[in-house]
Amino acid sequence: MPNKLEKIFIIALSLFLIFAFKAHGQMPRVAGNDIANSAEITTVPAFPSANENVYAKIESFSFDLNSSEIIWALDGVVKDKGIGKKSFLFKTGSIGSVSLIKVVIKTKDGKTIEKTLVVRPAGVDLVWEADSYVPPFYKGKALYGYQGLITVIAVPHIIDSGGIKINSSKLTYKWTRDSKVLGDVSGYGKNKFSFSQSVLSHSPEIEVEVMSSDKKIKASGSITLEPVEPKVIIYENNPLYGIIYEKAMEGEFKLNGSEITLIAMPYFFSKDDTNGQKIKYDWSMNGRNINNNQNAKQTTFRNTKGVNGSTRISVDLQNDNRELQSARTDVLLNFGGGGDNKTVSF
Repeated sequence: MPNKLEKIFIIALSLFLIFAFKAHGQMPRVAGNDIANSAEITTVPAFPSANENVYAKIESFSFDLNSSEIIWALDGVVKDKGIGKKSFLFKTGSIGSVSLIKVVIKTKDGKTIEKTLVVRPAGVDLVWEADSYVPPFYKGKALYGYQGLITVIAVPHIIDSGGIKINSSKLTYKWTRDSKVLGDVSGYGKNKFSFSQSVLSHSPEIEVEVMSSDKKIKASGSITLEPVEPKVIIYENNPLYGIIYEKAMEGEFKLNGSEITLIAMPYFFSKDDTNGQKIKYDWSMNGRNINNNQNAKQTTFRNTKGVNGSTRISVDLQNDNRELQSARTDVLLNFGGGGDNKTVSF
């Protein structure tokens, strides 16, 4: 006869087995609506642009798509079908056009599930403006110099369901720099932001996601900004014509007359520092420093004795506020008949 302890053990084991089998038999079942809701159509890329090839994919974790018949339709026309056909390739139209994706799923146990997705392509361009100095009449773009301040501007192309382009101030922006979300400059209407790089300068990658107020239309764009090394160019400052910007003094040139005034013009240095006299100018002649005033952008060279020869003139620029903003150039000045690197006065 089993003792009292054995009886308790047998009863406990019996109860455990009863509840275990009962729990095993009560696996959760997914209702029909829940099955339909569990299926989702996504696209790659997530934010299609105009005239772009796009993959539409159907996903679900509630039933077996691999054994289901899947029918894909685009704008009411069947384009593809097959068992386990979980993706479909199509091409978007122009900005603001509508592509209606419909997928019909017939599961192995006879259920039919339908899902739709409206794809409205949009786009966003990223442009930038560098707060760097260039001389008057310069026809090119002010480039982004090392450690300089730069502003990135998003120009969205988003059309609403009524065919009207949405104003950039009525959209929401999420900015990232080098994959880090910039919460302070993101938000409603914030279509631009400014920043400057640290001493450890590199090429920052800027991304933006733009979204309509109803969250139905999205666009994204990215740009990699390549900083450039600032430079300095020497021009003649003529007493009659002023600074002759159309002719840079490069390489070797001849002194016509008894004197010439040369001016060093910085390119792609920070504009505020250039205007605020933070740029130091060191002029030298044949390697010897010739100016006492480091704020002097220009120096006059004279051949007072009328001798023949040549001299190498150099100028070094350094921004005291930004360590990486520096530049150097030199020219060879021939005077008289040219020749022996004799010294001229200044």
